Amino acid sequence: MTALAPTQEIPPPSGAELIPTKSWQASIELLFRPNKNRTDLVRSLHKGPLRVQRPFYPEDDCCHVYLLHPPGGMVPGDALRVSLELDTRAQALLTTPSAGKVYRSDTAKTAQSQGVSASVASGACLEWLPQETIVFEGAEAELSNQFHLHGDARLCAWDIVVLGRRASGEGFGRGRCLQKIAISRDGVPVLNERTEWLGGSRMLDAPWGMGGMSVCGTLFATVQCDQDVMDTLRDGLAELVASKGWLVAEWGLSQKRDIFLARYLGDSPEQCRKGFIWLWSQLRPLLNGRKACPPRIWNT
Repeated sequence: MTALAPTQEIPPPSGAELIPTKSWQASIELLFRPNKNRTDLVRSLHKGPLRVQRPFYPEDDCCHVYLLHPPGGMVPGDALRVSLELDTRAQALLTTPSAGKVYRSDTAKTAQSQGVSASVASGACLEWLPQETIVFEGAEAELSNQFHLHGDARLCAWDIVVLGRRASGEGFGRGRCLQKIAISRDGVPVLNERTEWLGGSRMLDAPWGMGGMSVCGTLFATVQCDQDVMDTLRDGLAELVASKGWLVAEWGLSQKRDIFLARYLGDSPEQCRKGFIWLWSQLRPLLNGRKACPPRIWNT
């Protein structure tokens, strides 16, 4: 998931290591419950600098929420926890206003962790669509996504990880990023993935790994796509990439039991995000019977 921000900004490496004087143990708990004509955010409990703006209703009864962590990134020792609960028939879409950052760690390699845990009741639908997480060289990032579905609960989510800052001449020669994605339905695992990137490792350049690329994205949705739908999505995505003249990248679409998966491997988080938004717009009618209604904040 996207990292949501820090207490202070740690500058890029310039010789001596800097150790932050304070870290955040921040958390937020959100409960969504259906009302007569809309889904209400009925509980918002927070500790530390995690907040939400007021709910927005640009479409019918689906509640749109922007998750904020104003400081801007995560420093050594930061631990951010997001807990989501959707009652039966609740409809919620959550996103973040900008890319998150995980700054470099200290000489002790203190971890910086962030996790989202969601419980989605039968008949409810969660769309978790954060912007990307930029992992600075030397960071010790631990990113966790756990989704517990019940009955016929529906989910669409993505996680985009950017290793280093190539525009600033920074690679990922040192550091670590551990990403976990787990989905269960009625207590039975349906998807369980664990990816670990080690700075300077062979995996970053090997063809069986990152292939020299710096951006890795995964989109997952609880929809069943037959071969005709998969072919339509592949052709449409190829046309989008060609029409935009995007950078060379690898895209992959697959169906694992009742989970649709899309993968991106390239060097542009913006192109990954736009490709995922297009896929989300195509999948949404299958997911919850709605047309795409992009959050307004994506246009800023």
